[in-house]
Formats: sequence, C-alpha cells, structure tokens
Amino acid sequence: MTTDYLSSLNVGSGLDTTAIVKAIVDAERVPKENSIQKKIDGRTVEISALSDVKSKISTMSSNMALYSGINGLTVANSGTNVTAAITTSAVASSFSHDISVTTLAKKQTLAFSVASDPTTSLGTGTLGFSFGTWSGGSFTANGTTGSVSITTGNDSLDGIAAQINDANIGVTASVVKETEGQYALVVQSSFGAANAMQISVTEDDASSSLDSLAYTSYNSAIEKVAATDSAFTVDGVSVTRSTNSVTDVIDGVTLSLNGTTSSSETVSASYSTDTALLAAQGIVAELNSLVTDLKSKFDRGGDGGTKGELAGDPLIRRLINEINTITTAELEGFGHTGIYLANYGILTNRDGSISLNSTTFNTEFEKAPDKFNALVNSRVTTGSSLVNGTVTGSNYTPGSYAFALSGNSATVGGASMSFSDSVYYTSSGSTSGLKVTLSGSGTDTTINMGRSFIDKMADFATEAVKYGNDIDTRVTLYNADVTSYSDELTDFQTQMESLTKKYTDQFAAMDLAVASMNGTKASLTSMMDAWKGSMSR
Repeated sequence: MTTDYLSSLNVGSGLDTTAIVKAIVDAERVPKENSIQKKIDGRTVEISALSDVKSKISTMSSNMALYSGINGLTVANSGTNVTAAITTSAVASSFSHDISVTTLAKKQTLAFSVASDPTTSLGTGTLGFSFGTWSGGSFTANGTTGSVSITTGNDSLDGIAAQINDANIGVTASVVKETEGQYALVVQSSFGAANAMQISVTEDDASSSLDSLAYTSYNSAIEKVAATDSAFTVDGVSVTRSTNSVTDVIDGVTLSLNGTTSSSETVSASYSTDTALLAAQGIVAELNSLVTDLKSKFDRGGDGGTKGELAGDPLIRRLINEINTITTAELEGFGHTGIYLANYGILTNRDGSISLNSTTFNTEFEKAPDKFNALVNSRVTTGSSLVNGTVTGSNYTPGSYAFALSGNSATVGGASMSFSDSVYYTSSGSTSGLKVTLSGSGTDTTINMGRSFIDKMADFATEAVKYGNDIDTRVTLYNADVTSYSDELTDFQTQMESLTKKYTDQFAAMDLAVASMNGTKASLTSMMDAWKGSMSR
C-alpha cells in the first residue's frame, strides 16, 4: 500500500516521519542489498555444487575400483586336496589341469627333551643355524645361516623359544609339555627339503646345559618330522616345490596342495559372460552417475531445461570433456588390435549419458574374452613364456614395445634397460616402472603394457581431487568472494544506518518547524476570530 505523505501535512496534524524516512531509505537500500545478497547466495550454491562434484568424483573412483580384476574368469575344483584360486587376474586365463599329489611339503621339526621345568636355566651363549638338506645322515648347507643370542634371564626354555621367534630367521620355536615333569623345546624350519636345520651351540659357560640344543649330526630321536618338498604331477608332468602354496605353475593362479590324492583331481577356470557383464554394468552405472550429475550442474537451462548450479562453468565443461576423451579413446597395450569401449556396446548417447548394449557386449566377450581385461586389468604381457614383465606405478605410456637382448644387455622400445639382481628395469621414459625377468636365456619378443579403463578413470579422479586441484582453487576463490560480498553488504548496511539517521534528523527538524507554524496559525486564527467578533458588535 502506498502512503500519500503530502496529504498528511494538514494543519494541526503530526507527520509520520518514521514511515517517510523508511520509504526513502528502502528505495535506495533494497535493490542494492538484494543484488549483493544474490551474489552471496549464488556463490554459496556454486561452492556447495563444486564440493559435491569433488565428492562424486571420489565416490565414482572408489566404487569403480570394486570391479577391478573381475574379468569373468572363475575357477572350479573337482576335489578338496587340490584347489586353485586366481591371484592375478591380469595374467590368468582359462585352463584345465589334472593334478595328483604324492607328497606334501613339510617343515623339519626337532624336539629337544631337555628340562623338567620350562623356567629352568640352560645357560647363556649363541645358537648357530645353518640351513640345507639332510640326506643319508649327511648335511649339505645351502649357504643360508642365522644366529640367536641367548642372554641372562632369557635362558630358560620359554625364554629361548621367545628369542628364536624374535630373531626372524625362518625358524619358529615353542615349548611342549611331553609328560608330567618333562618339557621339550620344539623347533621348526620353513617348508621344503632344502630348509632343514643344523644347529651348533657356543656356550658362555661350558658347565651349562645349553649344548643340549645342538643338532650337528642326524638324530632320529630328535627329528620328529623331516623337511620335504611337495611332489605332484600336472597332466602327468612331475613337479616338485618347497611349498604347498604353488604360484608358478599356472600363470596368475595359486594352487593349494591340501592333501595327497588317490587319483587325480581337476582344477579349471573358464570365462563367464554373465559375470563379466555384471562388472561392465557396474562400471557403466558408476560412470553414468558421474557424467549425468556433471551435465546437470553444467546445463544452461535452454529449451525449457533446468539451469544447473554451475551453468556453463568452463571447469565442469573440461571435466566432462576429459571423461569423454577417456571413454572414447583406444585402450592400448592389450595386443595388436586396438580395444574401445564401443566394442563392448558401451556408448555415449546424444544427451551425454552412457549406455550398455548387453547383446553387443555378449557377442564381443564370447569372441575374445581375454580382451575384456582392457576394461578391468592393467597388465604387462609378453609374446614369449621366456620373458616375464611387471610394472610399478602408472607413469608409463600404454602400448607395445620391442624387447631385444644382446649379451647381458637389453633394450625395450629401442631404449637401454638397467640391470640388477637378475632383473632388467626402466625408471623413466615410455616404459617407466617396467621390470623384466627371463626364464633360461630369454628371447627377443614384444612387451605389451596396458592400462585399464578403470585405472584410467582412477588417474582422472586422482588428478581431479589431488592437493591444489582446480576444484579446491575455485572453491577458495568463491569463498573469498563470499567474504568480500558479505563485507560489502555490512558496509552498505552501515551506510544505510547513517542515511536513516540523517533523514530522521532532517524530518525531525522539519516536523518542529511545521509544529511551530501550526502554533502561529492557531494564534492568528484566534486573533482573527476576536477581531471578527468585535466587528460584529
């Protein structure tokens, strides 16, 4: 409602100076105050939206990592004495092998029945361990040794067992109560025939009993279990290992030998299209969730659409473009033929969303299941079983590189490799982080270094949210804007308070003047009334 302030200036009426001043000040205050507050609100919304973008990028990366390694390969075991598990899906492939186990690997176990009380002192000194093979009563050392110092206060069976365990030399010890009043120190080696023990004792006091723990010649009364290797056949081929957990017979697979077999047991692995499809669907869902959110925030609101919180923001546009580049680029280093997400029916729709055609996926996967690793497994493969490669870090450039040997030197992609401890390696360049080991004398071959789609998206996320990232920089700038706008608003409100006081003082003075004029008017009116009265007489 608009007040007609002029009509309130009737003779004898008081002026509503508060309403007048408020109306005048509000005419100047409200538009600018709303303008500043709009800037504050806008920046606050943008800050919240940017923080949400950062959070969603991190969530996408974490959730997508759950599908890493799920390439559809699953194992089956026909029995329980031999089981297989995929431990490195990047190099594992389908297989089927018949395995028979004749002997399990065992630790050498020595039992020294030397005390009637586990706290009785045996004396101080040094236990010297040599490791090797016992055969026909003779010991052949393998060159590995270890020693344990037995100190005062720790020279009982309990103390000696603790010091052996603390020495971390591949030997474990415990105290066992054999009978009432008879205790034994039980010492075990690592698994394998070549890890058996020979123990020498150096006493600080020759009259002590520490030398009762010596084992320098074979003694069947002390050796309770002989150290042995596992012995088994794989499709009729005899194999021995020093362990029951075998990792070097089937690429990417660990065989667990749990018992001897009366007949062969079959371990196998095959590709499951359904399993791989579920992984692909999960990857697409995570990717689509992020892309849809980014595009929603970036939307300018044209054609009746809803304007996003970060409409037209170049930073969001750049993030969308980076994701689009990754999703459409060739996944290199997985063989001679380039691999694209589109091969598996993963496409970008016209509205920017990502979709998966399951029919296309199934057809492609069943045709070449190993290629699906390009989506879920970063890996190094070679063209020869005589050359094995691994990579550390992600500073390499995916692709295929020629590996060439010349005497004790090697090159990869034409660049020289360093050599140490039987490993060829590179620490810079296109193959940075590559390590190569040879079986036998090795051979010239091709080394493929591939980086999976999941890991490329992880790299994108790492770069986007790392310390000093562009999102945080933008948030810092916008927070500074909010502070600046808030200060501007505070200063303006202070100005309006001063203006209100100025107008209030001016109208108060005017009000006094009008009141004085009204008093004069009253006096004159009284005088005129008196004069008119006298004239009428």
